[in-house]
Amino acid sequence: MIYTVTLNPALDRTLYVESLVPGQSCRVRREARYAGGKGIDVSRALREVGSDSVALGLVGGFDGKELEGRLLLAGVACRFTHIANETRTNVIIQDESKGAETALLARGPEVQPSELMDFLDMLEKLPDMNFLVISGSLPPGLTPEVYSRMVTIGNERRARVVLDTTGDALRQGIHARPAVIKPNRFELADLAGRELADVRAISEYAKTLLDQVETVLVSMGADGIVMVTRDRVFHARPPKVTVKSTVGAGDCSVAGFVHGLVVGDSNTDALRRAVATGTAATLNAGTGLCRCADIDTILPEVTVVEVKQ
Repeated sequence: MIYTVTLNPALDRTLYVESLVPGQSCRVRREARYAGGKGIDVSRALREVGSDSVALGLVGGFDGKELEGRLLLAGVACRFTHIANETRTNVIIQDESKGAETALLARGPEVQPSELMDFLDMLEKLPDMNFLVISGSLPPGLTPEVYSRMVTIGNERRARVVLDTTGDALRQGIHARPAVIKPNRFELADLAGRELADVRAISEYAKTLLDQVETVLVSMGADGIVMVTRDRVFHARPPKVTVKSTVGAGDCSVAGFVHGLVVGDSNTDALRRAVATGTAATLNAGTGLCRCADIDTILPEVTVVEVKQ
């Protein structure tokens, strides 16, 4: 079974307006609401491509109940730990005249130590853990050490752990030896403490992490993904597409990579699938994610080349 973890989930509200002008009132033309958060987006994308998963995390209040209900109605299994405080709501404003989006991201509810331990106790007892995908930011009240503990639990359960977070949470998580990490190029540069100007610089730094991590996936937006393993480096590029939104694209890439491994793809073919799935997400505005028809169209057009060291 694939389990995804989102410690700071959100209800995502996408508001579509004809034109957003600062300081002026504007009428909302339509609205969409989704269960959001990086691990939840991975589960939603896995559902679309045909892999079952269970979404885990911390939810609270009426918004937490709505989030859980929306996931269940979408066919995504979930097993959340309930907390006292209210789940956050993010607002994404789509300016249809400019084709631009503005995201207003809430901080999230404070989590109590006892609530954290309820979650970790549950995580340790989950059955049939084959993959554990840990994604996203920490809610108030938790420290980066929580990520290290979750990675350790996944390793003790003999799962392949995929870690997709940033900053100190990424640093702490790497020390616990996840199988895969997926920073974007800027998050990897932050980890390195210096600019990583090109694919060669990215791959050279990523190789220094391979004593703790099996595979480093570095997402580069329209330039695709660089995959660094102990033996080889590959760069997969998508075709050019008209981007409507980048919300959830990285999470869809993670879902595509994990799905590829589940169905028996090689690492290289899973990389190609990751790029196609992430690119497919950019074709949908707001918090809509990837669609299988788009993935199938894009997949043959993804190019993969080996980066010689």
